[in-house]
Amino acid sequence: MDDDLLIDKTAAIERCCKRAREEYEKDPTTFVGDVTRQDAATLNVIRAWEAAVEMGDYLLANADLGPAMDEREVIALLAEHGWIAAALAEDLQRIGEFCRAEWDLQEAPLPALVTIIKRGLDDLDAYARALLAGAAALARQDDAPAAPPAGAADPAA
Repeated sequence: MDDDLLIDKTAAIERCCKRAREEYEKDPTTFVGDVTRQDAATLNVIRAWEAAVEMGDYLLANADLGPAMDEREVIALLAEHGWIAAALAEDLQRIGEFCRAEWDLQEAPLPALVTIIKRGLDDLDAYARALLAGAAALARQDDAPAAPPAGAADPAA
């Protein structure tokens, strides 16, 4: 497995989350009326989500856990196989719903964007750290099974 790809995707997630937070935190009271800042934050949330899905897809393929049909299944399979916690998977699915609404040219509600910026970006960071930790543990084992070692799904534990 190419750890460089996972590290690069983690860095992309971190950069995008930082940019989304910056746009909101410039002045939360004026964020509602500033479409340019909303767009910048939205695009960075979408980019972070896409990097997270690509990271998960890559890991699933390399761990022989089967191909995922869509981004929902990427997250579900990772949770099913113990790479991420089920609660984290549920939270990530909400970010995915927001991004799908944007991709489908629907107007995602602004409160959802603000909630993602305030809480959901931390979930993307936890996800990336969990996958990196699991992949590193897997790489240390010569004939390791596809499932990560205990504790890899919850880096905060």
